[in-house]
Amino acid sequence: MGLPRGFLIIFNLPKFKGVPMPEKKVYSLFNLTTSIQNVINTYCNKTIWIKAEIVRLNYYPKSGHCYPSLVEKKDGKVIAELRGNIWSANFEMINSKFKAVLKEELKDNITVVVQGTVSYHPLHGLALNIVDIDPEYTLGELAREKADTIAKLKETWIFNANKKTLLSSLPKTIAIISVETSKGYGDFMDIIQNNPWGYKFHFLVFPAILQGERAVSSIGQQLERIKKQSGIFDAVAIIRGGGGEIGLSSFDSYLLAEKIATFPIPILTGIGHSANETVSELVSYQSFITPTKIAEFLLQKFNDFAVPVKDAEQKIQNEVNRMFQNEKNNLKETARLFSSLTGNALNNSRANLNQLAALLDNRSQRLINNEKNMLEQAKRSILSNAKNTLNEAAANLSFTEEKIRMLSPLNILKRGFSITRQNGKVIRDSDEIQKELLLETQLYQGNLSSRIEKIDKKN
Repeated sequence: MGLPRGFLIIFNLPKFKGVPMPEKKVYSLFNLTTSIQNVINTYCNKTIWIKAEIVRLNYYPKSGHCYPSLVEKKDGKVIAELRGNIWSANFEMINSKFKAVLKEELKDNITVVVQGTVSYHPLHGLALNIVDIDPEYTLGELAREKADTIAKLKETWIFNANKKTLLSSLPKTIAIISVETSKGYGDFMDIIQNNPWGYKFHFLVFPAILQGERAVSSIGQQLERIKKQSGIFDAVAIIRGGGGEIGLSSFDSYLLAEKIATFPIPILTGIGHSANETVSELVSYQSFITPTKIAEFLLQKFNDFAVPVKDAEQKIQNEVNRMFQNEKNNLKETARLFSSLTGNALNNSRANLNQLAALLDNRSQRLINNEKNMLEQAKRSILSNAKNTLNEAAANLSFTEEKIRMLSPLNILKRGFSITRQNGKVIRDSDEIQKELLLETQLYQGNLSSRIEKIDKKN
């Protein structure tokens, strides 16, 4: 089988003494790259479908062109990599198809099936010219990954584990995993803080990335932090805005779903408006279509607790009033009967009758007073016990609020400390720093981004 034209073959021939060697021919780099271009463009110009993962989209709004980085992974490692080209006209068409099928645009970190041809340019190198992408495949791939995750959770008997945890009848201390600047978090807090009944809650926010490849590790790390203090919280709320199928795909991850399913306290999820629930929502204690629905659920739990207490208080008051009225009516009836039975005798001896009436009146009044005193005492005892219970609950709430305040990272930042992260990871040791990446420093007020000039390693 002959080699295609344009390939340059170099043999290392041994040198023989006394035999003159032919003069070597030197090719320019341009000659070489042009030969490669001729071979590839001649023999690899067929349009084909290729499965790959877009790790970076590299879209340039000014030109409208896109240069995605395509990879294939095996066991988490990249085994193949190629640059792609999507010219502006094709990108607009492809993006429109994605929005129609997946409800969002083409983006980083998704698996796709693309249609294109391989090309080589002497200056820009090897690339895949992409003319189309099948969004139905991406949708199917997401569905397959979701089904695999559900099956694995059910095989290990942990799918319903979080649903079996106990939610307090009065869930007042909530750990929130969200982004404080997101609309979903703002809507949630607006409903809670402006509730017409004046119910008070305690919240501690654990900021996390809620979209993309880093969302799984970011949310997982915050769940581990909350787990160490799980005795303080009644529940965890994972709050996110909305999103399409791709944006929510991280919530179908087995690693994240497993953490949620096996978490020791109830997890409430409100992560978007998608028609199909993610696996993380399916395994959580309870899922809600929006963050505001979580807020309404918590307020309803307070109502379910407060309304029966108020009803019981009103019933006690009504029963006391009824008992007073019955006793008063009974005493009046007794006096009337005595007066009727002795009417004829009193006609002959009015003085005796007057005396008897006075005695009966006094006795009736004493009975009434005694009954009133007993009922008042019972009323005071009931009200005192209710106040003691409420005071004790208020003291517990204050104690919990102080513990949460002491745990808040803001108090530590306020004293002049800061938190330094690189690539989303908190830096505790200079050995963890990658010098070529930016450092992100969180202060009490504001954030800094900085480059590393020098690293001093001190014990």
